[in-house]
Amino acid sequence: MSKALEVNKIYKSIDNGEKKIDILKNISFSLEAGTITAVVGKSGSGKSTLLSIASGIDSPSSGSVKLLGKDYSKLTPTEQEKMRNKQIGMLFQNYHLIPELTCEENIRMPLAFSSDSPKEKWIEEWIKKVGLSQKRNLYPKQMSGGEQQRTALVRAIVNNPDIIFADEPTGALDSKLGKNMIAFLIEYAHHFKKTILLVTHDMEIASSCDAVLRIADGRLVAEE
Repeated sequence: MSKALEVNKIYKSIDNGEKKIDILKNISFSLEAGTITAVVGKSGSGKSTLLSIASGIDSPSSGSVKLLGKDYSKLTPTEQEKMRNKQIGMLFQNYHLIPELTCEENIRMPLAFSSDSPKEKWIEEWIKKVGLSQKRNLYPKQMSGGEQQRTALVRAIVNNPDIIFADEPTGALDSKLGKNMIAFLIEYAHHFKKTILLVTHDMEIASSCDAVLRIADGRLVAEE
C-alpha cells in the first residue's frame, strides 16, 4: 500500500512574548492509503494543531509533511491551492458553513473550484445517506448542530478527495448519529481507498478505526 501521509519529526512552537511554548515535539508517523486513523489525547495535548499541520493549514516550526507523496511546503501557492481543492477534504469542528448558502449550496460549493463535472447521482446518494434530503433548502441557522455537521461532511467528500482531515466529526451528534457518522467514514475510506485522519475524544469511536495515535503533552506516546 502507498503512503498517503508522512509526518516526519514535526515540532511546533509559539512565542507568547515572554517565552517559547512547545506545542508539538518530534512527532513522526505515516498513514497508508485506504485507512482511517484516530488521534486521541487530553484537551490541550496538541491534537488539533497536529491535524492543522498535517493538512497544510498550518506550518511546523521544523520537520516535514508529505501529502500524497509531495512535500507540501515545497509546492508553489498555486500547487498547494490545487491540492487543497482537488485532493484534500476538510471537516472542521465548527463546520465553517457559509450562512448565506443553503444546505445543498454549501455541499456543492467546492465544485465551483473544480474542473470536473459534478457526479449528480453520487451527490444525491450521499445527501440521502446522511439524512439531509429534507434539509437541502434550509440555511445553516435553520439547521441543528448535527445537521450542520452532516452538511459539512458531505461537502468534505463532494470533490472525491484522496485524503480527509476531520476535527471531532461527531462532536455535535448524539451517540447513535455519532456511530453512524463513523461507520459512514469507515465505509468511505475502505470502499473508495481514501485516507482519513480524525481527531476525537471518544475512545469507542477511536477503537473502531484502523489505527489510533495517542498524543500527550505534544508528543506521540503510542501507535495502536
